[in-house]
Amino acid sequence: MNPTEETNAAIHKFTVKNTGTLPASYYIYLTNISLTKDSQETTSQNLKWKLTEATKSGDDYVEGSMIASGDFSSKMDQVELARSISIPAGQSDFYILKVWLQETGAPQNEDQAITFSANIEVTTDSRELVSTFIPTEEAVLDNIASTYVASPTGIDFSQNSSDTNGKGLYILHGTENNTYPIYYYRGDVEDNNVKFANFCWKIVRTTETGGTKLIYNGTPDESGNCTNTTGEATQISTSVFNSQMDDNAYVGYMYGTPGSSTYEETHANTHDSTIKGIIDTCYQNNLLNYTSYLEDTVWCSDRSLAKDESIAEETGVGNGIGKTDTLYDAINRLYYHRTPTLVCSNNNDRFTVSTDNGNGALTYPIALITADEVAYAGSIVTTHNHDYYLYTNSHYWTMTPNLFSTSSDANGKSLVWAVFTDGRMNNNDVMTSTNGIRPAISLKAGTTAISGDGTASNPYVIE
Repeated sequence: MNPTEETNAAIHKFTVKNTGTLPASYYIYLTNISLTKDSQETTSQNLKWKLTEATKSGDDYVEGSMIASGDFSSKMDQVELARSISIPAGQSDFYILKVWLQETGAPQNEDQAITFSANIEVTTDSRELVSTFIPTEEAVLDNIASTYVASPTGIDFSQNSSDTNGKGLYILHGTENNTYPIYYYRGDVEDNNVKFANFCWKIVRTTETGGTKLIYNGTPDESGNCTNTTGEATQISTSVFNSQMDDNAYVGYMYGTPGSSTYEETHANTHDSTIKGIIDTCYQNNLLNYTSYLEDTVWCSDRSLAKDESIAEETGVGNGIGKTDTLYDAINRLYYHRTPTLVCSNNNDRFTVSTDNGNGALTYPIALITADEVAYAGSIVTTHNHDYYLYTNSHYWTMTPNLFSTSSDANGKSLVWAVFTDGRMNNNDVMTSTNGIRPAISLKAGTTAISGDGTASNPYVIE
C-alpha cells in the first residue's frame, strides 16, 4: 500500500437487505483481519478505515453520513464497524467502507511494504470480542521474574511498585487459564489512557467476565488529549463518604439500620451513602446514554470481618454491630499481610445492578475502585509512592471499609480506605474527611477502540 489521502482510498460498496417478514437489527464486523510486514503481524496508526452510509442510484453508491472510523494501531482479529442497526422487513441499507494509508508528510518507513486484507461480515448477533485496545500479548504473569520484576517469585505486594517490583501489564496468577484471565496495570505506566463518553479514564484492570474497568481521570484538553495528572482535574468533585460516622453501618457504600442488634440489619443495603448519591447523579447526567457499552460487573464494598486469629488476640476483631470496635478484612489483607485480592466472598457486598452475579442493589453500573485494586496498581499502606498511575497528589476515596473505632471518639468513627496526597493508602473517617471522587465503570467484553495507542497524547478512543 502507498500513502495517500482519503479521496484515493480503496473502496468497498455493499448492501444489507432484510429478506424476512419482520423487523430486525444487525451488526457489521470487519473480520479475518491480516496486517503484515515482512510476513510478520504488525500495526499501523496510519492505516485508516471509515464506514459511511450511502444511497444507491442505479449502480452508483453515493456517500452519506459517517457511521464510524478508526485505524489499526492495535492488533485485532475483528473490529465492530456498526452496532444494533434497525432495519424493517424488505428494506435495503447501503454502505461504503474506505481503507487507506494516510500520507503524513514525513518519512513512513514503518509503513513500507505492509499488506492488508479483511472481510466484511453482517450478523444479527452481537459478539463478545476481546478488548483489543489492551495489548495483552505484552502481559506477563505476576508471580515470576520479568523485565520490571526482580524477584523470582514475582511482585512483592508488601512493597510499592517500581522498576524492579512491577511496571506494566500483568496477568493475575491463578487466572491465566480462565476463559477471561485478569490483566491489570501496575506502576508508572503511560499507555492506559482512554477517551470515552467525552471524558478521560485510566484502565485499571480487566474483569472476570472480560470487561475493562476504568477510573475517571477528568476531561480532554482542547486538543482532545488526556493529560490530567493531579488534583481536582482528575475528580468529578470532592465530598465526605457518608453523612454520619457513629455506627458500623456507615462504612458501607450502602448501609442498613444504625443501632441494630445484628450484623445483617446493620449492613443491609437499604440506604445510599452520600458518595453513592453523588456518583449516581453523575451517571444519570453524563453516562446514561452510554449504558449499552457497560457491563454489570461486581463492585466490592467488602464488609467481611477480619479473619486472622493473631489480630483477634491482639486487638479483637469485633462484630460489625453498633459502636463495637471492628476490624474489616481489608485491614487483614492490606496492612497485616499485604496480600490484596479481587475475590469478593460476601454476596451482600457484591454490588451489582442485576441479581445474576451480585446483590442487585445498584441503580447504575458505576461505583468506585477498591483498596485492593489500588494495591495491585502499586500502592501500599503508610509508605508514599509518587510513581504509579493512580497517584494524583490528592486524597480520593475507594469503596473499601477499613474499621470502626472508639479510640479517639467515644461515639466511634467509621473509616474507609482512601488514597492520600503522597500516593499511599490509609484510612479516613467517613463524615469529616472531604476527599476526591473518581468514579469507576467497566466496558463490556468486546469493546474496541477506533483509534489511539493509550498514551495521554493519543488515548484509546471508544465510540
